[in-house]
Amino acid sequence: MKYFKNIGAVLVLGILFSQCKFIDPEEFTLRSADQVKRNFANLGALRVAPFSHLPTGYNTIGNSWLASASDEAEEVLVTESIQNFNIGNWNQYSNPDNVWAKNYQGIRKANDFSQMADTITWYEWKLSNPTAYNDRVFRTNLWKNEMFFLRGFFYFELIKRYGGVPLIKEKLNMARLDSIASIKRSSFSDCVEYIVTQCDTAAKNLPVTQVAADYGEITKGAALALKARTLLYAASDLFNKSGNSNPVLGYTDGNRQQRWIRAAEACKAVLDMAPSTYALHTNYGALFLLGSAFNKEVIFECRRGALNSFEAANYSIGFNGGRTGTCPSQNLVDAYEMKDGTAFSWSNPAQAADPYLNRDPRLALTVVLNNATFNGRKIELWEGGKDGLPLDRASKTGYYLSKYVVQNLDLTKNQTSYHQWLNFRLAEMYLNYAEAMNEAFGPDNKSIYTLTAREAVNLVRARAGVVMPAFPLGMAADQFRTRLRNERRVELAFEDHRYWDVRRWGIGSSVLGGDIKGVKIAMVDPTHFTYTPYLIETRTYNSKMDLYPIPEDEVVKSKGNLAQNPGW
Repeated sequence: MKYFKNIGAVLVLGILFSQCKFIDPEEFTLRSADQVKRNFANLGALRVAPFSHLPTGYNTIGNSWLASASDEAEEVLVTESIQNFNIGNWNQYSNPDNVWAKNYQGIRKANDFSQMADTITWYEWKLSNPTAYNDRVFRTNLWKNEMFFLRGFFYFELIKRYGGVPLIKEKLNMARLDSIASIKRSSFSDCVEYIVTQCDTAAKNLPVTQVAADYGEITKGAALALKARTLLYAASDLFNKSGNSNPVLGYTDGNRQQRWIRAAEACKAVLDMAPSTYALHTNYGALFLLGSAFNKEVIFECRRGALNSFEAANYSIGFNGGRTGTCPSQNLVDAYEMKDGTAFSWSNPAQAADPYLNRDPRLALTVVLNNATFNGRKIELWEGGKDGLPLDRASKTGYYLSKYVVQNLDLTKNQTSYHQWLNFRLAEMYLNYAEAMNEAFGPDNKSIYTLTAREAVNLVRARAGVVMPAFPLGMAADQFRTRLRNERRVELAFEDHRYWDVRRWGIGSSVLGGDIKGVKIAMVDPTHFTYTPYLIETRTYNSKMDLYPIPEDEVVKSKGNLAQNPGW
């Protein structure tokens, strides 16, 4: 959003409302219509407030992020709070990713803005200043439609963690505390339909594109993408368990194929905006760095001001100012195919001897590999090298993070760079569509659409600069599913998908409760090395963790009306 040009207002409002929770909401005084009329900026400030609750991706849990609680990565510091996920030390009393209050605060602020905006006509400007009148009416209506998207976004963030949650559709009032305490969780299906309705309303009224000054703001495509992702999750295993009789936890009927079809249709609505509005970027590495030109693959992003904290947290300890943080795992690196489309294997002597040769180009654009050039020098990840063990805070996995990292900053001079966090991009929509179509019709059946599941994923693999072999014709649905899940894993690595994907696929226990591996590297000579995979840790996970526990203080304040999730 214009690099959060209204960040001052965001911070002030964020401080004022930081204590607001769902069951015990802070009652703040809305500006009157007269006050807003005297100063249009007042309404603008209220509009910006809910944006501060959108996820920004980078190091959101202490100095780490959810990638380090999945099989994508390992956080170098054992004292970081993200490690509580990996050892099973989290519950309804303490959760490193407790965003219940944060999202309800965002919903509340969106509702507050909508309530205020509905009272304003700007009529007194109609004759005295028609230009200002038209601008204010246009922007007020635009901002009101942004609130539909934001409410949908915050509710999606809640339901993917908790299942069905209370739907609060209007401002809560302190005079209604008894009724507030009696609010119960809505069914999962009702929550999904509410999000879809919010997205549909927003999509009808938001612009298709933004002018350069407004890059990063909400568009029709963002609303359609949120709808598509929501319906994909709704059709997934986690919320369609056989024999489920609790509507809060998921669907209780047998109409799952229709849910997959509906998800495919929602994805297709976004894909139909390509190539005029959206297109796959021709440079996978540059896609995640904030350049000056508009990026047509990006559907909705959070733009951040100039900073270097992310780089400081992820540059190798071998660089002055680098502290090392999120270290990609060997599990992830092994998932990248060979350039010919076959799987990598340590049992292949040639591949084991030179494991990064002839691999999917996305590997080197996502992960900093041993002996790769980074910030003007070769990375020395071998034991005894400038970036390797046994140095304190050296990578435990044998890898550093490349994706999103600006690689040419001098931290000793406090150099900074602008950043963007991609909430939605076109490649995800192709992969979402491929998943939904395969589950509904198989890999090669177009049904009523113009694109098969296989064709959709192959468009992603054919991206200029990547160009991986196409998935072949004739794959069975289960074969396609396996390969597509791996494609999501590598294409969307470190974009906050893997942590949720394995949950919604019902494989969290085996993936998030499995072994995390790294590689030990020894230098033979400056151009030759040996690589030995090794076990770093075995993590703790069980099926109850597929859904987060509702914070216990919220359950208590609700006098038991907020039913806790099973097992917690």
